Amino acid sequence: MKRLISTMLLLVTLLATSSAQYFIIDTLKLNNAYKELLCSPQSLERQKEYFNAFPCNWAEFYDTYKYCSDEGYDLSMYRRTNEHIQALGNCTAINDTLFCNRLIALSVGASIDADASCYLKMLMHNTMEKKSDVFMCCLSKIEKGHQMQFWQFYWSNIIDGNAKADAKEFKTLYRKYKRKYPQMMKRMDIAFENFSGGVLFISEFYDFMKDKE
Repeated sequence: MKRLISTMLLLVTLLATSSAQYFIIDTLKLNNAYKELLCSPQSLERQKEYFNAFPCNWAEFYDTYKYCSDEGYDLSMYRRTNEHIQALGNCTAINDTLFCNRLIALSVGASIDADASCYLKMLMHNTMEKKSDVFMCCLSKIEKGHQMQFWQFYWSNIIDGNAKADAKEFKTLYRKYKRKYPQMMKRMDIAFENFSGGVLFISEFYDFMKDKE
């Protein structure tokens, strides 16, 4: 009896730990919030509901919008990626600091690939163009390693990607913030040098490494 009770307690503990580590986005809530936002795009309440329903970090984002070629896999969320990210970008009533922090959380740990991550990166660059002071302030408050992770994803481009456009943006940001955030600009410089035009899509990289086995 004692052994049975101990086993049950262990199972409960494992389930609790698993639940604490893995969060699955409520796609029904997200899709409903999106539909409501389309009906009232200027509504602060609808924007907040959608913003709160949207993934909060890269792991949630990837699990929500990833592509999977397995037979029977539901690709409905994958097909909605672009419109969902555009809707997030149109949540103009959301506090700028809160919005930029969300983009930072979505980017740390991210890897560049076709579709979802590219759409996310486009939103990040558009937001940086409009709210660079807020974005930089938010970045300056996170650990230096996570700053590097952010810039790694931010500048990641495949060899034939937008390297020229990135170079122009990099120079603008570096000149504007090198005095206020000298250490962060050094990290940005390193990330730009190594990742802009220097990576493959992550799926292509995996295939590349398989060929070496």
